[in-house]
Amino acid sequence: MGAPSLWYDELLELDIAQGPFSAIGPQLPRHAAMPLDYYLMYGWVRMGRQDFWVRWPALFFGVLSIPLTYALARRLFNRRVGYIAALLMTVALFAVRYSQETRPYALLLCCTLIAFLGLWQVYRTHKMHYWLVVMVGLSGAALSHYFTLFLLVPMGLFVAGHQLFHLNQPRYWRHTAYFALALLVLALLFGLNGRILVLYRLSYRFSSVVIQPETLVLPAVEKPNGGSGPPMDSRFFVENVLTPLTATGSSSLLFYNALFMVGLLSLIYRGHHYHRAILFLCGWLLLPILLIYTFLLYRGTFFAVRYILYTLPAYLMIVAYGLDRLAGWLVKPVTSRSYRQIALVVGLVLLVVPALIAQFNDLQAYYAAESREDWRAVGQLLSNHAAPDDVVIAVKAEPAINWYYPPASAPFGTYGRTEPIRAAMAQHPRRWFVLSSYSFKRDEKLREWLAPQAVRIVIDRRTVVYLQHKGKSARDLLAEVKQFNLPQKSLTYAFLADQFKRAGDIETSRTFYHQAIALADSAGQKARYEALLAALPDLNDTIILE
Repeated sequence: MGAPSLWYDELLELDIAQGPFSAIGPQLPRHAAMPLDYYLMYGWVRMGRQDFWVRWPALFFGVLSIPLTYALARRLFNRRVGYIAALLMTVALFAVRYSQETRPYALLLCCTLIAFLGLWQVYRTHKMHYWLVVMVGLSGAALSHYFTLFLLVPMGLFVAGHQLFHLNQPRYWRHTAYFALALLVLALLFGLNGRILVLYRLSYRFSSVVIQPETLVLPAVEKPNGGSGPPMDSRFFVENVLTPLTATGSSSLLFYNALFMVGLLSLIYRGHHYHRAILFLCGWLLLPILLIYTFLLYRGTFFAVRYILYTLPAYLMIVAYGLDRLAGWLVKPVTSRSYRQIALVVGLVLLVVPALIAQFNDLQAYYAAESREDWRAVGQLLSNHAAPDDVVIAVKAEPAINWYYPPASAPFGTYGRTEPIRAAMAQHPRRWFVLSSYSFKRDEKLREWLAPQAVRIVIDRRTVVYLQHKGKSARDLLAEVKQFNLPQKSLTYAFLADQFKRAGDIETSRTFYHQAIALADSAGQKARYEALLAALPDLNDTIILE
């Protein structure tokens, strides 16, 4: 967990969590965040700042989701389905990924499982103390993310359906009253966090979609957030909904969804014992996804797959049930009871193994992939080579610098405008500019200004550091950078090799290309750098003008 650097969203949360406790709440509306995970991290980061340490809470909640999945699946179906569902949850890349990020999604997943486990137990046992479990789960989920509100729709339909068919039974009226109490508790929690009016306005406007569905296809400029929202095509649903819930390979996608359909087939058999359980899971799976998609389309906001993580257990439980049913159908011709048990075990193993292999392949690719952003390398570079009088201008990346290089701490958004950048440059002749994909639309002119007079140190495909010094040329600064303890990355050395070549220092360019080749992540990358190295002019044919 500590191998990849913390990425941008994690650093946004940690930047808030490492500040004063009283300052956490006022900053959250800007990030459209709820406070629970931030308050937990406030205490946690005071016991350690290592990357692996700050990811431990997410791992804890992710691991806790495994026995919760088993507990719910066992009560919905049987012990076998519980074991299969828990096993699928253990190796699911979707769950593993967000159980290693300092974000609230693993906590949201865990709390969602608690809430649905409690709700099922309420109507299974009719013991009122399970409503406390529901309220704890819903409260934790609501304090983790706004999209918890979409879970209230399938839960409300589940409660209403039972009430509708048991109008003359007092205990069902008590259940409905407790559900209303749970809604009141959530309203109080949102009210205490100052969000009730915002939610009311959003809910009121979003409800207009039902009356005026044409608002979903308005031009981007006419939508509240000025974007087009998620695409309206089948490819989007395959890549951003089905694939995260299953696996990336087309055969794996087909296999998982075939098992899912087998699970749903039980609905066509009248009087089937598990009708209610399957409908319960379908509501949990489908309605939040549909509501999230519609809401983001209405708002004109991008879709992130993490928003639907809390529906993963419902999908996997139906898949596990389908797998169990399929194995049962396959061994049905076996007449001997003892042989049937053996055949069932063999059938389950043969069906589970392809599902596990698909996930293991995805996990292997995930862990082998390059980190999306290496802010830790930025911090190490600055720690090694930035002087006390230097200024670090991190455009929209202040939280990353605040965490990895505290001497240059600045409030988020400090360098989002030209005036603060000019003021900082006026006071400090030696400047470090940290730019990234998160600032790309704002820093285009700044990059153009830096290009002829600064050294460009590429950290990864999203992040770059420029070193610029008033009164010094890029060639002068390259002589400094030549002595730096640089990040051991092929991109870093390759881009610097090109700058040394353009500055006329062919010998250093050749050395840096050799290092880039040695650090190359793939054969294709290695071949490209070898071609660039071979294209360098021979030193005997090069005239360097001083």
